[in-house]
Amino acid sequence: MRIDDAPGLLREGYTWAGRLRGDRPAVPIRLLGRRAALVGGPEGVRRFYDPSLRRRGALPLPVKLVLFGRGSIHGLDDAEHRHDKAMYLNVLTPAAVDDLSRRAQAEWSAAASSWTADRPVVLFDEAVRVLTASVLSWAGIPDPRADVTGRRLAAVLDGFATPGAPYARAALARWRLNRWAAGLVRKVRRNQIQPRPGTALDVAARARDLDGSLLSETRAAVALLNVVRPTVAVAWFVTYAGIALHQQPEWRRRVASGDSAACRAFAQEVRRLYPFVPVLAARARDEQDVLGVRVPAGGLVVLDVHGTDHDPTHWPEPERFDPNRFLSGPVDPDTLVPQGGGDVRTGHRCPGEDVTLTMIEVATRALAETPYTLPPQDFRVDLSRMPTLPRSRVVMTVPPSSDQRPSETEPSRSGHEIA
Repeated sequence: MRIDDAPGLLREGYTWAGRLRGDRPAVPIRLLGRRAALVGGPEGVRRFYDPSLRRRGALPLPVKLVLFGRGSIHGLDDAEHRHDKAMYLNVLTPAAVDDLSRRAQAEWSAAASSWTADRPVVLFDEAVRVLTASVLSWAGIPDPRADVTGRRLAAVLDGFATPGAPYARAALARWRLNRWAAGLVRKVRRNQIQPRPGTALDVAARARDLDGSLLSETRAAVALLNVVRPTVAVAWFVTYAGIALHQQPEWRRRVASGDSAACRAFAQEVRRLYPFVPVLAARARDEQDVLGVRVPAGGLVVLDVHGTDHDPTHWPEPERFDPNRFLSGPVDPDTLVPQGGGDVRTGHRCPGEDVTLTMIEVATRALAETPYTLPPQDFRVDLSRMPTLPRSRVVMTVPPSSDQRPSETEPSRSGHEIA
C-alpha cells in the first residue's frame, strides 16, 4: 500500500505538489487515507473542474469548518451549488465591485496620509485594517469594532491550515465571527438594522434555500462571512505587492503615472507568483480514469495550484516577477488558477476573483504613489506555512517630506521569497 502523502504536504507546503507531479498532468498519490490523483497544468485544471467530480466531503472537516463554515458553498454541488452561486453573483456585480473599489481607494488614501516618518508601518496589518473597513461599509455592516473584526478574520485565514496554536486561534476567531455574523442577520430580520438593499448583509439575511425556506441564521452568517473573509484575504497579496513595487522601480513609476494596464498586469503577476493556497481538492463521484490515474468512487483529485501557476511551459522563468506576461496578449485561463479555475457562473471558480484583482490594483496604486521605503528586515518565507507571509510582515517607513521620490534601493533580504 502506498504511504500517505499528507505528512509531505504539511512539511513542504507550496512545493509539495510540484515535487510529486513534475511536468506530468497527473500522478497517483495517497492522501488522508484515500487513493487520489494529483493533477496540474491546463489539462489537469480542465479535468479538475469536470462534472464527474464533486466538492462535498473533499476538504478535511477541521479545515472546512474554520475557513469556510458549515454548509458553505465550497462543499455544495449541482443544483444546490448553482442556487448559492447565484446569490454571490447577485452581490458581486460590476457596479458593486466599482463601489467597493471607491471605498477602498478612500480608505487607502486616509491610511497613507496618516503614515508619518517617526512611525514604521507594518504593511500586512495595515492592509487587514484597510480591507476590513472597506468591505464592512460596502457590505452594509455597521461595526464600531471593525479593527477587532479584522484581526479575527486575519486569524482565521492565518491559522486554518497550521496545526497547533495558529489553528486554535483560528478556531476561536471563527467561533466569535460566527456569533457576530449571526447576530447581524438576526438584527436585520427583526428590523433593528436596515442595510442598503442589495448589499451583502441584506442579501444574506433574506436569502432562501433551494426549497424556498429562509436560510437559518447560521447558514446566512456563513454566507455573509464568505463574502467578507476573502476580501480581507487580499492582505496577503498586498503584502507581496509592497515588496514587488520596492524591487521594481520602473513598474512603480508606471503604476504611479496612472497606467491602468500596467497596474492590472502587476496585480495579475502578484496573484500568479504568490497564490494563496498550494492545492485544491475534489472527490470522484464514481470510479473513473483521471488522466491515466485510476481513482475509486470517493477518491480524491487534487489540483496543484502553485505548480500550475509556476509551470515553465506556460510561464518562462516562472520564479521571476514580470508583469509583462500579462501585456502581450490573452492568457489561457487554465494556466492561471490562483483562486481556482473553471467557469465562474456554472462551476467552482471563485466569484470574488474580480474583487481580488480590483483590491490588489487599488492597493498597488496607493502604494506606488506613496514614497515609502523598506528598511532592512527579515523577508524570508516559510513555504511549509499555508498561507505564508514574509517573517517581518513587511515593515515600511516614509520620509519626513512627502515630496521625496520613492526609494529605488533593494531591500536587504535573507532567505528567499515565496516561489
